[in-house]
Formats: sequence, structure tokens, C-alpha cells
Amino acid sequence: MANSVKAPSYRRRKDYSEHAIVTLTDARTGKRRDYWLGEFGSRQSKERYHRLLAAWEAEGRALPDQRDDPPASRSVVGDFTVAEVVGKFWTHCKRTYVRDEGVSFKIALRLLRAHYGSDPAASFGPMRLRALREAMIIGDANATPPRRPWSRSYINAQVKRIQRMFRWAASHELIPPSVPHGLATIEALRRGRSEARETKGVGPVPLELVEAVKPHVSRQVAALIDLQLLTGARPGELIDLRAIDIDTRSDPWKANLRAHKTAHHGKSRTVYFGPRAQGVLARFLAERPVDAPLFSPRDAERERYAARGTHRRKPTEEAATARRIGDVYTVSSYRRAIQYACDAAFPVPDGEDSDAWRKARRWHPNQLRHTAATEIRRAFGLEAAQLVLGHSSALVTDAVYAERDESKVAEVLRKVG
Repeated sequence: MANSVKAPSYRRRKDYSEHAIVTLTDARTGKRRDYWLGEFGSRQSKERYHRLLAAWEAEGRALPDQRDDPPASRSVVGDFTVAEVVGKFWTHCKRTYVRDEGVSFKIALRLLRAHYGSDPAASFGPMRLRALREAMIIGDANATPPRRPWSRSYINAQVKRIQRMFRWAASHELIPPSVPHGLATIEALRRGRSEARETKGVGPVPLELVEAVKPHVSRQVAALIDLQLLTGARPGELIDLRAIDIDTRSDPWKANLRAHKTAHHGKSRTVYFGPRAQGVLARFLAERPVDAPLFSPRDAERERYAARGTHRRKPTEEAATARRIGDVYTVSSYRRAIQYACDAAFPVPDGEDSDAWRKARRWHPNQLRHTAATEIRRAFGLEAAQLVLGHSSALVTDAVYAERDESKVAEVLRKVG
């Protein structure tokens, strides 16, 4: 929930053991009201429970209308529930979207299914999408794991993904075309005009923080860090890079990526490796199979135990570790490795606020791309930064990635003013 007050519980009604109930209290009047949710343990009752809590929070914890949701109309195209459409669309997602985008879709679809999964998809309209967006704004402290309130920009992106799913469903005649047309009327949340929290934009990370962290990561993660700084690549473009993907006969070396952020738009993406980047890659090219990812967390774990020297594990323990740790990093595992290293490189001094201290010194992989973009733009100009980052428009490079050089602004104004 939005604050630390414990949410009303989903529970079994004492005198009607087959029914579920939740009791809500009006924050202004103190009046309490029981809401019958349906059969205890059923998907429908749990979805109604989530909707009631979201409506209760959205109205400042005033008691929502006691009437049930309006009866859903039956689809003339297909009699599919929201959960069924989600399942069909997720199959499409796994074939179409790369890792990062697929994970974002999974988060949005999971929330949609939790709130409205058993409803007919043909009945999902703008009011329900607004209610779902409200649930994104307030979060859910009782979820497993707890779900923090999402930021405004992330909410807008997730709402667009849900709208995209319903457009896809209409194009496959699973729902009437009127459904996505209705959902398209939902406008994005605007800065300062909603209760959604705001976040700071992603900026470059100071190189001194990067160098301080590198001794605390594996050589595989250190190589990924160096390659991001030298190429401007995204984390997801490097973590599953294979020797077979790299053309070492060209000058400089290059890799035509199999999967990347804009692949589903039919765009290509090539990452180039200059002499310094080639030096980083050389050792991994020599020791890894040509069709295996160059940077293996399983190798990193094995090397970590070997370096400790005093730790010995049985063959069964080695096998268990191999099953638990994969042969390729994910964007999340790469990010976590850097986060742990930040905490190791900058231990919290006595008397300091731990949250503030760590927040000032933690950084994440996407910031390395911003750092590379800033350095390339400063040395070679905006067009060069655009080409290296693989942007189709210099506007994206200028507005999002390459931080402006304030020293040049100051120099100009000293001469002009």
C-alpha cells in the first residue's frame, strides 16, 4: 500500500465458511463495512479483493460503492478471458521481444492477470485500465514480494504495453476492435499532475566510482564494464556475446547482434570493438567455446572459490552449484554483481546514514552507456555518438544519453556576456 498501515486482510467469513470477505474502514468517518468477495480461495474473489483495495486507496480510503462490477458483455469475436488473452500474447512475446522488453511485458501482464484475469477480455474498458493504473501508483506492500509504487514514466510505459496487448488481441480476432480503441483514449500521466512518484533521469557514472568497484567484481563482470565504456553498448547486447558472433577479420572487429532492443522493428545493430576492446576480448576468445557466451557466471564462481584456496567442496556440491548458476549472465544478475561490489568498495562508516551513503555511491550498468556517450560526444561530436550508440536519430542521443558539456557553455558566455 502507499503507506505503512497494514492492508485489510482477505479472510474467510466465520458463519459462511465457503465465502471470502474483507472489511474496509472509512478514513474520514470511521465507518466499517464488510464486502463479500465470493467463494473463498477462488480466483474471482481474490481479483475482487485487489480491485476493492485499489478503489479504496484511490478514493483516499473512503468506502467504495458496494455494488459489484457491472455485468460483462459477451464478445462476438471470441469468448476469451483476460487471462487467456494474456497467455496467448505471452507466447507471442517470447517469439518477438528480446530479454529486457520481454521482462517488462511479463511484469505488466502479471499485474493485469492478478486483477482482472477471470473477466471476459471483451469487457475490459478504460475505467478498468484506470483502476489498474491506480494500483501501479499505490503499490502493494502485501504482495509477495512486496511491490513498491511504480514511477510515473514506468507506469506510462506499462500502460502502453497493456494497450499493445489488446491491439494485438483485436488484430487476431480474439476481442472486438472497440476494446483497444477505448483503451487508446487513456492519456499518459503528466509530470506534476498525478500522485505517481517521479524519478531522476539516468546519468553518467563518474569514472572514479567505476575504477573503485572493479577490484570487487569477477574478471567476467570487469570485462563487461570495460566493454560498455569502450563500445557504448547496452548490457543486454554484451552479456550473451559469443566468439562466433564477432568478425575478427574486419578492422575494427565487429559483431552483428542476433537480438537487440529494436530487432522487432526490423532494425540492425552492430557493435564495433577497437584495439582496447579487442584486448579485453582476447583472453575470453581463447578460452571459451566459439558457440558459448564469452562471459560465464559459472566460470566466475569457479574462479572465486579457487582464489580463496581454503574452501573445498564435494563433487555433489559442485554439481548443485552448476545447476543453480547458469552459463550466461542476465541483465539483472550483472546489475546485482555491480551493486554488491559498490557496497564492498564503499563500506558505510560509523555514524553515517546507510541508505543515503549507498545511494550516493551505487551505480548500475545502464549508466556506463551514458558515460560512453558523453565521452564520445565530447571528443568527436553528436553525430559520432549517435552512430556508435546505434540510434536512428541524433535527437535521442542528444536528449537522453550524451550529457551536455557545461564547460563549453561557460566558455561561450564568458566571451559573449
